[in-house]
Amino acid sequence: MAKILIADDDADVRQIVSYALVEAGHEVAVAKDGEETAKKLAADPPELLVLDLMLPGLDGYDILDQMRGADIRDVTRVMILSAHSSEKDLRLTLELGADWHMAKPFDPEELVAKVDELLAMDVHELRRLRDQEHDRASLLSQLESIFDTST
Repeated sequence: MAKILIADDDADVRQIVSYALVEAGHEVAVAKDGEETAKKLAADPPELLVLDLMLPGLDGYDILDQMRGADIRDVTRVMILSAHSSEKDLRLTLELGADWHMAKPFDPEELVAKVDELLAMDVHELRRLRDQEHDRASLLSQLESIFDTST
């Protein structure tokens, strides 16, 4: 079906995501750090990148920023898969060009369903979804900061 790159420094996560996506019929490649991810993106851009934010070297934010400045973003959709899942993180990743943000821990079946949904969307549907999620995350991020008692 689709060519997908999984970028995560956790071998167990790479294995679980790979297995689930291969079982769903996708072609999967993996990267364990930011530099390897950047090289694979430049050499052979996949249809979808499943990206952890906390990669060694270049982190997920750096990868998103690089993609925004390259033609890669035109052909590759991005799903963030990260333990960093506050509304502030969600808003920032969407602003940097991610299409979806899924929190760890995750359900592999839900991940496959969302991957298939993202791949099936045309660019207009995807933009609408990203804008809706960004607006929701911005509002919730404001609420988080209002009610944050740690400061």
